Amino acid sequence: MEEGAEGSGGETGEFTFAATPQPRTSPRRAAAAAAAAAAAEEAAGPPSLADVPDNIPVSISAFLRCRADRVHLACLNRHWSRAVRGVGRPRPPILRALPELPPQLPWLIFPNAEAPTFYSLITRRHHRLLNLPLDVRRARPCGSGDGGWLVLALDSRHGYALYNLGSGERIPLPPEYRNPRHVPFPLVVRAATLSAAPSPGTNYMVAAIVNAAAGDTNAVLWMEGNDTWFSPWGMRAFRLEDVIFFDGVFFFVGADERVVTFGPVHGPDGTVFFARGDYDMQQREDYAEDVGYGARMRRYLVGSRGCLLMVIRYIYDGSTLTIRVFELVPIEPALVDAALPRVTWDLLGTELEGRMLFLGRGCSRSLEVAHYNGFQDSMIYFLDDGFVAVPSADDRTVYSFTDMGRYDMAEFATRPWPEGLYPTRSDNAPPTWWLH
Repeated sequence: MEEGAEGSGGETGEFTFAATPQPRTSPRRAAAAAAAAAAAEEAAGPPSLADVPDNIPVSISAFLRCRADRVHLACLNRHWSRAVRGVGRPRPPILRALPELPPQLPWLIFPNAEAPTFYSLITRRHHRLLNLPLDVRRARPCGSGDGGWLVLALDSRHGYALYNLGSGERIPLPPEYRNPRHVPFPLVVRAATLSAAPSPGTNYMVAAIVNAAAGDTNAVLWMEGNDTWFSPWGMRAFRLEDVIFFDGVFFFVGADERVVTFGPVHGPDGTVFFARGDYDMQQREDYAEDVGYGARMRRYLVGSRGCLLMVIRYIYDGSTLTIRVFELVPIEPALVDAALPRVTWDLLGTELEGRMLFLGRGCSRSLEVAHYNGFQDSMIYFLDDGFVAVPSADDRTVYSFTDMGRYDMAEFATRPWPEGLYPTRSDNAPPTWWLH
């Protein structure tokens, strides 16, 4: 291109363009090239999720706060699974490591023999529990432990097992217990708890409340490697309501609010047995008033900030009216003439000071609100965990999910929970918690 100069007389120069010769293409050649390009595109196949750079699924996962959502994302295909897990293809320079999940709240399990589900409090979403064995779907959960472990009643022949919902690992449990006279009895568990998540090198134990004759309850204990459960003397008189592992021992609480403990003791010959601990329980001042009120009371034990709490639900006409929280405290002097330690239940009041509680037989938990964004202080989540099923119109026994919700201690108010639609009954078990 040449540009003429602008002269002093104001004349404008001319712009001239040199044309570039273009190769001539015949219509036949153009059609052949287009057909070849189309064939190459067809051979390459449609776009695939495997073509997505690894930083895309990893970046998406970083925004997901619930472990279940991350698992569902990773299950879209094997390439995304490897990307989220950080294995396989080399990490691009711009790809940051997937951040750790925030602390997880317990998931709420709705048992059902056909389609069990669970609910995540963090995302407020329901998920189906897929790929469970048939006997696990039909089983009755009796208690939960950390790491996703459940104590399951598998069938009517008193078959029991520990089952991990995440890995599918199963540990059989003995079907009977023996009293101190070594008389065997069939096992019917009402509530159970674990001392620790089963793992290699961990000497875990299980404690349970079981049905006994004449409508009574009894305490039983099992240690890894034993072929039967052990039942100690004198526990039927307690009318046991809950059990929990706290401060290295199992705590049982009865309807009269007395507590008794059982902890492992190693003998000189290497054997391990359970040592019993009793307390001189001084009954709280308003106990008689509570009993005379006429409401049904359910008691739960919770370990919290190094202290043992007892939470009482007051149920009237099938609905929870109020919940109160007590702390086990010593009475001075703690010992009098080598007597039992003197303790009592002290009412905490209307605040949990930065805590929230999740109630369940054998699996209650206390969590710090500061670790979970968007959750309220002094809130208590409770389940419809009645052990007795009711007959339905088609002669099937069902468990109701109607009396479940959350209790606000500051407002003395109970609200329905969880939000949205959820199952209202089960054909095999009450709801329970999936602990992480």
